[in-house]
Amino acid sequence: MIAALPPPVLEVYYSPTCAPCRLELPVLADFAKADGSRVRIVILDQEARARGELRAVSPALEKAAVMRHGEKPRAVLLAAGDTDGILPFARSLIPKDKVCGRWRGGLTPAKARELVQACARIISPGRR
Repeated sequence: MIAALPPPVLEVYYSPTCAPCRLELPVLADFAKADGSRVRIVILDQEARARGELRAVSPALEKAAVMRHGEKPRAVLLAAGDTDGILPFARSLIPKDKVCGRWRGGLTPAKARELVQACARIISPGRR
């Protein structure tokens, strides 16, 4: 019997000053509930405001949030693979932070699933 791998992580970068990012929050909350995927939200600035906005949509989103203290938002985005260093940006990861897919733009339920499915293709390349 093969041990089950943990689900991929959908990592979304967030700033409360990014209007498209705020619009994605309900999509993220629904995605995390429906698909059982893990979601991590990387807060880039204004942590207290960001956590309040996340909590207002779903307490689970606030619990899934981490803050990158002492780093400039653009530098964090560039290091994560966002070639332009601007929001919105998301990526999917498997263990050891191997990147499966990246997305710049508004996150839809279909795009969130596509990012996570990219990880499934890496974990089990023979399956479709």
